Amino acid sequence: MSEVLPQSGAGLDLRDEDGGEHRTVVQAVAGELLTVRRPAALAPGVPVLIGAELMASWSSGENAVTKVRARIAAIRYDGDLLLWDLTLLGEPWQEQRRRWARVELTGPITVTEVVDEARSLPAGSEHGELLDISEVALRCVIPAGAIWASRRNARLRLRFALPDRQFELDGRVLTSRIPAATPDRRELVAQFEASAEQIEAVRRYVASRLAVAG
Repeated sequence: MSEVLPQSGAGLDLRDEDGGEHRTVVQAVAGELLTVRRPAALAPGVPVLIGAELMASWSSGENAVTKVRARIAAIRYDGDLLLWDLTLLGEPWQEQRRRWARVELTGPITVTEVVDEARSLPAGSEHGELLDISEVALRCVIPAGAIWASRRNARLRLRFALPDRQFELDGRVLTSRIPAATPDRRELVAQFEASAEQIEAVRRYVASRLAVAG
């Protein structure tokens, strides 16, 4: 299996069970054991423990990514480096990445959690700022305390505006992270679950911005 795994020094993305994404570097590869450095952007007090399951992924071509499930088997020091030994859970697989063009989009957005009717707690809701948009997703920042927005595939309602119209559409969490440089803000990428008419309106906006930029 080692021939398909990333080499020492390669960049690696780890996704935890709560949907958090952590960038790290491969320290060593030995058989079915992958040793990585503890992600530098992970806050010192964040409890990622032995036995935690992760999804590891890395670039394996111009338009492909390889993924494998792994479990933290050991957390140890090698000199000054804090390392995680990851035991692989099954065989790696490759996925193709479709590159959607993104264009800058600024302005306010309201992100609201969509909850099951049986839940007694009220839905979380936060006001944030848009960063960019593609035909299939948008990226924004909201307060870091919105823990409900950290779960991959968590259902959301998104309220924002393009220059010519207001939008209210459903979506799901694609990625969610708290950048080290802005620990009070959560960067959220939400994939759309919108009507064909709404998607067409977004597509026209993206195409118009790309035409201007070109």
